[in-house]
Amino acid sequence: MKLFYFSTFFLGVFFSLFLLPAVMDWAERRRIYDRPDNKRKIHGQLVPLCGGLGIYISFYLSLGFLIFLFPSFRNMIVRTGFSGTLSGIFLASTLILFTGISDDKKALPPTVKLLLQVIAALLLVLYGLKIEGFKIPFSSSFIIFPQFLVILVTLFWLVGFSNLINLVDGLDGLAGGITVIASLTFFFVNLIQMRRIPDTSPELFFSSFFALLVAGATLGFLYYNFFPANIFLGDSGSLFLGFMLGIVTVMGMLKLTAALAFFIPIVVVAFPLADVLMAILRRMRKGKPIMQADAGHFHHYLLRKGWNQREIVFLLYNVTLVLSFAALVWVALSR
Repeated sequence: MKLFYFSTFFLGVFFSLFLLPAVMDWAERRRIYDRPDNKRKIHGQLVPLCGGLGIYISFYLSLGFLIFLFPSFRNMIVRTGFSGTLSGIFLASTLILFTGISDDKKALPPTVKLLLQVIAALLLVLYGLKIEGFKIPFSSSFIIFPQFLVILVTLFWLVGFSNLINLVDGLDGLAGGITVIASLTFFFVNLIQMRRIPDTSPELFFSSFFALLVAGATLGFLYYNFFPANIFLGDSGSLFLGFMLGIVTVMGMLKLTAALAFFIPIVVVAFPLADVLMAILRRMRKGKPIMQADAGHFHHYLLRKGWNQREIVFLLYNVTLVLSFAALVWVALSR
């Protein structure tokens, strides 16, 4: 199992490092750039977009290699019936990727982009990936949601995670680094739970596997994305990564009946979540659409105070690491 996890992570890193230069060349030939044409932009030159395409290809190429290299993993996919869910994840994440690429090429209306995210989340529900209930904290009672609420809660969770990473993507390496830290935290939380509850559903194992793949592919991307960035995630990357983190949590921790299962993902991404909520409140107060980008995020504030990009990114990495460590301690000490 250790060899499998090791291979999962480093295949993601390897393919991402190998493929990103080709993606950069592809984006430049099609002139898909992030252009510094408004006050919200921090960089002063054209930077290729569509980094998410490289992460997406690395993710699924690694998955294919692992299915080929580890017959026991391949058999587990068939034996547990996970192949159907995997098909749904592939279809939904591909729709998310192309939504992002379309937006990178030419900005989509916010309502269209949101509608496509909802359709992608609905695809997952149709393939059986959903949040079915919630355990009341400090109680043994587990509430089973009615079907309409199952759909609404799952859609809200997946679309929310997608936009969480999308809206925090404002500095070189920021969204990617937070994704790596969050996904590795989810992986270790799952490991703790699997050791504590040996008869957990196979979805917890697949959640751990997906978390490692996301972390590896994103870490390879960060080599090219850290300040000064040679390529940006673009909406193709930030939406894809957020969507995959949402899948990891629904597939793994949210399948557990422990009350902490619902709160651990929120604790890990508490900083970007707070930043996004403040942005929504700020835009509502000013009478602006909540999906309209602005220069009022926390990192913009620190830039105006004289911090440089690297300082801000490392600060926010440390905040996320502290929250992740707190989440791991919480899980380890809980019963």
